[in-house]
Amino acid sequence: MEIQPGNQGRQKGRCEKNSTLLFRRAMMKPMNEIRRAWPALLAALGLLAPALGQAQPTFARTMQFWKDPEFINKFMASYGVKSEVEPRIDADQKELFDELIAQIQTDPNQAITMLIKAITPESSAALDFTLANLYVQATNYSRAVVHYRLAIKKFPDFQRAHMNLGVVLIQLNRHAEAQKELVRTLELGGEDGNIYGLIGYCHLIGEKYLSAEAAYRKAILFSPDKLDWKLGIAQCQLQQQKYGECVTLFGELIQKDPDNADYWLHQANAYLGLAESLKAATNYEVVRRMGKADAKVLNQLGDIYINEGTYDLAFEAYRDAAAADKNNEVAPPIRAADILISVGEFDRGNSLLTQIRTIQKNQFKEADRLKILQLEARVQLAKGEEAKAIKTLEQIVDRDPLDGESLLLLADYYGRNDDVEKAELFFQRAEQLDDFEVRAKVTHAQFLVHHSQYAKAVPLLKSAQAKRPRDSVQRYLDQVVKLARLAKG
Repeated sequence: MEIQPGNQGRQKGRCEKNSTLLFRRAMMKPMNEIRRAWPALLAALGLLAPALGQAQPTFARTMQFWKDPEFINKFMASYGVKSEVEPRIDADQKELFDELIAQIQTDPNQAITMLIKAITPESSAALDFTLANLYVQATNYSRAVVHYRLAIKKFPDFQRAHMNLGVVLIQLNRHAEAQKELVRTLELGGEDGNIYGLIGYCHLIGEKYLSAEAAYRKAILFSPDKLDWKLGIAQCQLQQQKYGECVTLFGELIQKDPDNADYWLHQANAYLGLAESLKAATNYEVVRRMGKADAKVLNQLGDIYINEGTYDLAFEAYRDAAAADKNNEVAPPIRAADILISVGEFDRGNSLLTQIRTIQKNQFKEADRLKILQLEARVQLAKGEEAKAIKTLEQIVDRDPLDGESLLLLADYYGRNDDVEKAELFFQRAEQLDDFEVRAKVTHAQFLVHHSQYAKAVPLLKSAQAKRPRDSVQRYLDQVVKLARLAKG
């Protein structure tokens, strides 16, 4: 069975340096006053901490850079001004910024209004950039994009505008555009681990896993202990089926944080990729003991135990999965009961069906109710309660004529009890169903062979082979053809 499985002080210093260099030509206020005011202004303008949403639910930390103080500081652009990649402002525009300080702290919307009135085609790109940052702070990302682009149009080499635009485009799920802006940031000298990490993320979303891994590895060079980029690499490795490397990487992460259930689960997925299902089961059991195994994990664990033939452990996992399912979904436990019954674990399968009825309070959709009745009938047949089982199965096919499984169970029952006419009828009905045609024809042929009707069995087997060729069926067909010839001769 397949398993489907301390930054504040540094920030202030940078901001002071930025404001000093940016406005060194302005003499309207003493420089000490400017140095005191501008850290607050830059913090208000540049701070971006929205919740991006998770691109991959199982890799929640991949996008946690939004909460990283280092990343936030860099988004705030608290570096010194580089004249070749930063626009300048004149004295009048500098005076406007002085007025904006108080407004940004008390009424950001008024600050936006002031900037809109002040911006002209000839004004500094710094004004458009500041307005874009204010729109980001107000989570108006579409308007922010417009003004970052206007800033870049006025000053094409505006490094921070390219960087911030790339970040906001990621927020808007426009990853291809974002990647171009972030690459341009690198071209302008903004080489930084976060930029490489974001480029890696864009490639990951675009399913360019090799490029994504390369970018994440560059990011790791700048921040070797940064978890976000390591998880990005791991996700790329999983997508490229580099399961061995993935096992090793998550092994290292588990050593550092053994209580992180996600690491154990990711490593389990990698083990499954390597076809080492028992090692995956060990990981699932660790998560189970942590009390963090959800229904999906427990069902996967049950599947592994079924494959290994340890049906008692499989039953326990399936039972716990049904109890752990917060949504009380009915399909997974019905599937589990079907599996247990199919491998001959009738009592355990029936016990799981009883649990399902209790959890659902016997309130089912019609299809689910009929499936449960069918499974209970299979248990009854196995226990020799044939009369009760057949009555149930006939009620099922009356209500759902397309229930191929029940049709075949009825055909088998009547065939074993030498009621040839009824057996033929149910076989023929099952053969009309696409999902059951091949199985029904092969089973029907076996029934005919049992009754020495070899010539009738041959076309059924040939038809089944034409639709789904199998070596075992072909060998059986060859034998039946020989028997038919002998019988004819």
